[in-house]
Amino acid sequence: MMNYEVFKNVIKERIKEFLPPVFQSYRVETTVVRKVNEEKDTLLIMPQDEKNLVAMPNIYLDDMYEDFRQHQDMSEILKVIAAMVIQYTGSFPPEHVKLGLKERKNAIVMNLINTRRNRELLKQIPHKDIMDLSIIYRIIMQQADHGLMTVLVDNRLMQELELTPEELEKLAYQNTSRMFPAEISKMADFLYVMTNSQKIHGAATMMNREAVERLADKIGGNFFLIPSSIHEVLAVPEEEGDADSLALLLEEGNRVCSANNEILSETIYYYDRKKKEFSMAATYLK
Repeated sequence: MMNYEVFKNVIKERIKEFLPPVFQSYRVETTVVRKVNEEKDTLLIMPQDEKNLVAMPNIYLDDMYEDFRQHQDMSEILKVIAAMVIQYTGSFPPEHVKLGLKERKNAIVMNLINTRRNRELLKQIPHKDIMDLSIIYRIIMQQADHGLMTVLVDNRLMQELELTPEELEKLAYQNTSRMFPAEISKMADFLYVMTNSQKIHGAATMMNREAVERLADKIGGNFFLIPSSIHEVLAVPEEEGDADSLALLLEEGNRVCSANNEILSETIYYYDRKKKEFSMAATYLK
């Protein structure tokens, strides 16, 4: 069985065999990319002159290795990687990337991540800390049935956008509310779920003041908020829940049900309807 390090080297050495002639002059590199809650080994395929770079997909090698372990077919893995490179490298018009990013301010949205789990990532990107969470910003490049293609706003891109932190936050708030409207539904007698229309990074709806007020109206008062994942949050009326008990349930959910890169927090939040603000009510961290 080929081990992971050998697998990475084989991919790097052979991928050009499966790419069209236009890619033969491209550089093939591997690097580590920081994602939410994790780091990923990544294959990068780039032109010699980065001025000619239109779009560059990140190929996560650990994910590819898991596929290889199941099927033991290196040629098939290389074909899949080549297809991704061909599709996504040319999928954006040049004006939508690089300098074009400055023109896509109406597509900047906010995501919500855990501060403690992402300290290294947060050093590189503009963000706003709220309790034990951080708001970060992405530019939506393309929406499709299989998901979103985005560009993370880092400190360098922040300068290119020529936005102040306050302007960035305001734009992202407005765009997120418009592009990914909040959805609230009742799961059980005393349990509500709040996410967005795409069901992707829907936990950011807890930063949407209007959505939180709608949730409070449905509940009829103060409530506890359970950050079940980066994609959704759950709400329980104050009189129907206990913060410490809910924290234990959250711990179990994070351990058993959530993938590591989808965990949002270890904290239960409390919403005071009169003050219209959240506070940290309990945590399972010792």
